[in-house]
Amino acid sequence: MVSAETASAPQHEVAVINARLDRLPSFGLSRVLFVVVGAAYFFTFYDITAIGVTLPILGEQFKISGADLALPVTTNLFAYVVGAYALSSLADYIGRRKAFAISVGLLFFGGILTAFSWNLASLAIFRAITGLGMGAEISLAATMMTELSPPKVRGRGIALNVFWGGVGLAAAPWIGLGLVTWLPTNIGWRLVFAIGALSIILLGFLNDKWIPESPRWLVLHGHADRAHAILNRMEENVRQKGQHLPEPDVVHSEAELKTFPTAELLRPPYLKRVIVVFFYWFFIYMAAYAYLAYLQTLLTAMGVKDSLLLSAIGDIGFVFGGLFSLMVIEKFNRKYSVACAGLIGMIGVGTIALSHSTPVLIIGLFLAGLWIMAPALGYAYTSEVFPTRARATGMSIGDGLGHLGGAVQPYIVVAALAAFGARGTFGLIVAMIAIASAIILIGGIKTAGDHLTDLAN
Repeated sequence: MVSAETASAPQHEVAVINARLDRLPSFGLSRVLFVVVGAAYFFTFYDITAIGVTLPILGEQFKISGADLALPVTTNLFAYVVGAYALSSLADYIGRRKAFAISVGLLFFGGILTAFSWNLASLAIFRAITGLGMGAEISLAATMMTELSPPKVRGRGIALNVFWGGVGLAAAPWIGLGLVTWLPTNIGWRLVFAIGALSIILLGFLNDKWIPESPRWLVLHGHADRAHAILNRMEENVRQKGQHLPEPDVVHSEAELKTFPTAELLRPPYLKRVIVVFFYWFFIYMAAYAYLAYLQTLLTAMGVKDSLLLSAIGDIGFVFGGLFSLMVIEKFNRKYSVACAGLIGMIGVGTIALSHSTPVLIIGLFLAGLWIMAPALGYAYTSEVFPTRARATGMSIGDGLGHLGGAVQPYIVVAALAAFGARGTFGLIVAMIAIASAIILIGGIKTAGDHLTDLAN
């Protein structure tokens, strides 16, 4: 067992729990966890793309255009920021699973209400409710997967779940195209949003049998018995696979939460990490949401016919991007992989800007789809560089507050479109991706398969 004679009892328990988790050679829980977290990403990413698919139709339905079209996008993203930060901070107090359940409920109610929107104001308000759940769900899902996984498979677990987010991104245009084409216009777009409410089924799996609370969080909050019970089950599952459990390595303990989680992160060594992940996500989301929300508008401004169909074909790249992340996430240092994904995005969006034929345009759309799935790598990196006592909060500052970039981009895109045209706006998106990639490449620390306690300390 872990040697910690000089440590106090709580510190010793924390070290033991972390060591037992880190020694697992494979994932120790039911595969249902992957299904549930993967479904969370699917519905959240689906909802992200749904607004872009329906935006032109909403403009016709509610007689709105220009800056007014940006309102439901902006309210959704500002609420995303609030939900991610508020619920993730709460998760560092009440636990990951309870906060995750709240986020699922918000996503459900937001989807149902959005489907019954009757004007611009109601649409903006209901998209805000949806955003509260979306922001927290992504941050908390990544936190849960990180804390329930041993180092050898941690990145792969996150990448596998984000892959299903890519499926959601790819599915939304096809579902939207089918519903708005085959059904009366006033019904089709409503069903596009109502599908996102199906995430409510996830609540049925948030129990100790399928999705337990994080043992790392439990032991830090005085629930060592529950943490050991969960680990006993995880170890037994590994033994039933015929795998050998090595002796736990000696690991450092982690400090308990002494103050507000954000205050923990605004001092060394975490302050620099907070700055890096915030600005990385700020610029990457500025670029990604500009692409996802305004792709149809920009392609139409370029004179592209059948833009929805062509973008749906290109969006198959989302799925391949998820597979790419799954293959590389454990083989290379996270920050280098993230920067390389950014390079692919720059090439893809640049190709769209320069395209003058359908085949070249599809290639650009496909490569851009590959890049959109870079968050699989970014989520893994962000969730690893913060301590357990404030990990959910750190994830929310990066992924959540970073969505401020997505919230302001509609006004930048509208202004750029007027000033530089569609091709120039795509060029601006390329610049955003380049800035984000440079930030993580220059300022990020190296992580890949390290013990969370080592990274935390």
